[in-house]
Amino acid sequence: MTDLEDILAQLWSRVDGCRLAAIAGMDGLLIERHPRQNSEPSGYAGPTPADLDVIVADVTSILSISSGALSKQVGGRVDEIVAIGPTGGYLARRIGSELFCLLIVGPGTDLANLRRQAETVSSGLQVELA
Repeated sequence: MTDLEDILAQLWSRVDGCRLAAIAGMDGLLIERHPRQNSEPSGYAGPTPADLDVIVADVTSILSISSGALSKQVGGRVDEIVAIGPTGGYLARRIGSELFCLLIVGPGTDLANLRRQAETVSSGLQVELA
């Protein structure tokens, strides 16, 4: 298996406007991220480590809540959440039952490519981690 940091770096490079690619657990804990604020301080556009911890916790809550009645309404588990605003947004995609991929993007990001790349990486990791 390729190193998780390498997988996230490739994902980050394939999505124009991507500020951060990360893997987190459904327990609300961040597992890995790319880029790291301290590795590219001048070009880093992602959240601070403290803000990222809050974002991961919030997204975990949203994914957990959506697995209840909302999943019943749509006929299955909600695997993807997308939130976009005028200055950017995020996409969270489940990787099995315990993990999710999180992409934070800037404005103007191609949503079709964002979803496609997240699905490709999430599906690949689900197979490798099974």
